[in-house]
Amino acid sequence: IESNNSTGPSNIWKEWSYSTDENGQCYYFESWQRIKGDGNGAGLCLAMRKKNSGQDDGNDGILVVVGDHFNYILGRQWSGREKAYPNANNLVDLVDSSIDNGDRETAISYLSLDGGHGTISSGWKIDCSIQSWNHGLSVFDRIGSGKVQVVGNGTDFFSWEVSIGNTSWCIYESSISSATELEQLLTKKNHISRL
Repeated sequence: IESNNSTGPSNIWKEWSYSTDENGQCYYFESWQRIKGDGNGAGLCLAMRKKNSGQDDGNDGILVVVGDHFNYILGRQWSGREKAYPNANNLVDLVDSSIDNGDRETAISYLSLDGGHGTISSGWKIDCSIQSWNHGLSVFDRIGSGKVQVVGNGTDFFSWEVSIGNTSWCIYESSISSATELEQLLTKKNHISRL
């Protein structure tokens, strides 16, 4: 990892791959930069993962919040009737093979990955999404479609559970100190971040 500032918080950093090619060069690197509203690493943070309760669609999901920004991802929607294409070397090959074979169901299943970005201050609206038709929707309509409620007490966020419609979510990280405060944050429209 390379940073632009060795004495204080960094605003830009690069992460180089561990593996190298035959010339000793890294295969790739990632460049990361702080963006306005991220709290400089000292503000709001929240990470939740969807539980597979058997009452919902059963696909995985993650919601991460840093400062005023959130990102979400929902796993693929499997029908259980997908066909195998052993000669496909990657996702593009697999989808092309399924379409060439008239297997629309397999193609749709593999393309059903859903994810996006938005801000809390917009009222939890999605402003960038894998599927463009999700732009402007509430993230909670995408990840659970229903009432948001936080159950739990005390300051141990691992013991809290978030319900969004008929889905349940575990909390993996939180800078919020109470379940009541978290519920207020998640249910407030056009919330302006404290950061």
